[in-house]
Amino acid sequence: MSDPKIQRVRLFHFNDFHRRLDPLSDGTGGAARLVGKIKQLEQDNPDAITVNLGDVCGDNTAQGPNHFSPIPELFNQADVDILALGNHEFEDPDNDYQSLREGLIKPFAGEVLVANVKHSDGRTIEGTKPYTIRQLQDRSIAFIGVVTRELGSAVFPAAGAALTTMPIEDTLRSLIPEVKEKGADAVVVLGHENLNNMKKIAESVPGNDLALAAHDHRATEAPEEVTRADGSKSWVAEADAYGRMVGQIDLLFEGDKFKGVEGFLHEVNASAPSDPEAEKTVNTYEAGPKIQIQDVKKQKTVTLNSFADLAKHFAENAES
Repeated sequence: MSDPKIQRVRLFHFNDFHRRLDPLSDGTGGAARLVGKIKQLEQDNPDAITVNLGDVCGDNTAQGPNHFSPIPELFNQADVDILALGNHEFEDPDNDYQSLREGLIKPFAGEVLVANVKHSDGRTIEGTKPYTIRQLQDRSIAFIGVVTRELGSAVFPAAGAALTTMPIEDTLRSLIPEVKEKGADAVVVLGHENLNNMKKIAESVPGNDLALAAHDHRATEAPEEVTRADGSKSWVAEADAYGRMVGQIDLLFEGDKFKGVEGFLHEVNASAPSDPEAEKTVNTYEAGPKIQIQDVKKQKTVTLNSFADLAKHFAENAES
């Protein structure tokens, strides 16, 4: 039985979708099911907020068109409120990251966050902000978006070109006092960084109450508690990848004090309602024009018939 003195502020989170539009071989995931599941959860929890932690497209094995479709459409259908950018969002530096701006940030209806990446000349990424403070029930909750500094790779050596990345810890030490000064009752870090690193960050940086992780595709059945040297606590959680899971976390308050979190994972499987609008969106893109990619492993150009074939190619050749 829940304690009537405890107020619960609920959020849903998912990460590393990597444009896996169709259900996976184990029967989980699929864009239409993911959208349907999120909409079902939101309908049952109208005061909740839904956040995504990046790597919405992209893969580690092939250089392909970083067009981001149909992710903005799907995320808008799911009423995703906040998107924190991941490393794969920065793969295409052409024309000052035009594909990112035009293909993802502008058509996405929610807020896009990244606090520790700027253009080398000091400009912020157009259309993004470092943090947002949302009123959820009668609580002010700050969300700060950060991303791993490992933007480039052997596959995408140009990723992150002409950008400056700041250490996540330094960024949070600067911004947490700022959002607290603006009245934040709790601070949630949306970190596109692996689980172990986010634990270290949560332990070393005071004032963050919940640190969500991504990047390494791990699943925490419940938020994991971290205790700092001064005895204060934070919690860290991650929700797998490829649309398999949606995390649910409650921020707990008693009076004017933040008390902790509770949470678990919802599996997206065959029992999840398939959203008709999302089905139509997926079908439209899967019937799209032929596209070409440069397969890094095979060192040759591969012609694919559709976005479905692109997703299949990525899935069959993925390393992580």
